[in-house]
Amino acid sequence: MNKRSPLYASLNSLFVFHEVAKHRSFSKAAEELFISQPAVTKRIKELERRVGMGLIQRRRDGFALTDAGKVLFKYAQKISHHFMEIENVLGDLQKDHRGLLRIGTTESYSKCLMPRLLSGFQTSFPYMKIALDVGNSEEIEKNLLFYKNDVGLIGVTRKSSKFESIPFLKEELVLIISPGHPLAKKQTVSLKEIEEYPFIIRGKGSTTRKVLLEAFKALDIHPSLLIEAGSSEFIKQWVSEGKGVSIIVKRIVEDEEKRAFVKTIPLLEKLCLEVAFLYLKEERSNPAIKTFIRYIENKGKGLIKI
Repeated sequence: MNKRSPLYASLNSLFVFHEVAKHRSFSKAAEELFISQPAVTKRIKELERRVGMGLIQRRRDGFALTDAGKVLFKYAQKISHHFMEIENVLGDLQKDHRGLLRIGTTESYSKCLMPRLLSGFQTSFPYMKIALDVGNSEEIEKNLLFYKNDVGLIGVTRKSSKFESIPFLKEELVLIISPGHPLAKKQTVSLKEIEEYPFIIRGKGSTTRKVLLEAFKALDIHPSLLIEAGSSEFIKQWVSEGKGVSIIVKRIVEDEEKRAFVKTIPLLEKLCLEVAFLYLKEERSNPAIKTFIRYIENKGKGLIKI
């Protein structure tokens, strides 16, 4: 086992020496360190004794560092810099751990994505408090703009100059029908084929609705709109009862399909929903947001079924 240098036991004295050498003054160092000048002198003598060499040459016009003092000051500066970095990092971690993070997402993702994501996050950062807000995509964006939420997980159709966007998922949109529906035996279905059936569409403010309406317009399709619904749970229930058909994200209907509650059929047109985490660009230095985004980028996708 290597014998440790006497400097290991003299860190306090080393920091005092650093201040004395930096300010070239015992009295100024005492002011900066909030200790008495005799205490500063005592620390310097203790350090010189441990090192076994003189570090400061005292003169009438002040003092000068010896060769040993110059070498020690060079390394003391590096050590002081590293300690400042450590304090900054620990300070940021303390803010992260004790902060409140307000996250907005849709009703569907609050049930099928957020529980696992937030469980993993809080395991890594147990002192971070989470407030989950639920609404449609348009409402979540507005809540970000008005600082009611810090981060939002929603489907996006366009980029905004006000938001940072972290791509997270690319979700497939599928047709959902009741198991006994006339289209139930088909392998794929085109949007044109569903035109004759009563269609249930998501309410205003939904990104899925925007994607669908753009596709209908591009293909000159005019479905028979039965009802607008803000809740995907309502849509799944009505579809299961044979009251209409709908198109929603495949992920949010997987459980119902396993239970033969509804049936999904891929679309010939392959419509997708781009899902991303959003936050205001002006909030990019927020420690809690930075911590959450780093977590999502490093571990988030590994926690869910892609």
